[in-house]
Amino acid sequence: MSAAQLVGRTGTVTMSIPGGEALGEIELPFAGGTERFLARAMGPIGIDEAVLVIAEWPGRVVDVEPWAPVPGHEPR
Repeated sequence: MSAAQLVGRTGTVTMSIPGGEALGEIELPFAGGTERFLARAMGPIGIDEAVLVIAEWPGRVVDVEPWAPVPGHEPR
């Protein structure tokens, strides 16, 4: 997977993200299924919260920020 495939995707937090350099985990829809990635964010994000991928790093690590979906639109 390349950054172009992950950046801009939305997913769900599966293991809370503490914030800063501490890692949590997210699940992203990908290629007809789902995949999990380690994730970090500027601030804490709780389980089941929606997130937007803003960067990808080696080792299946992504940077995310909280995401508020537009009502009536499914994440891609």
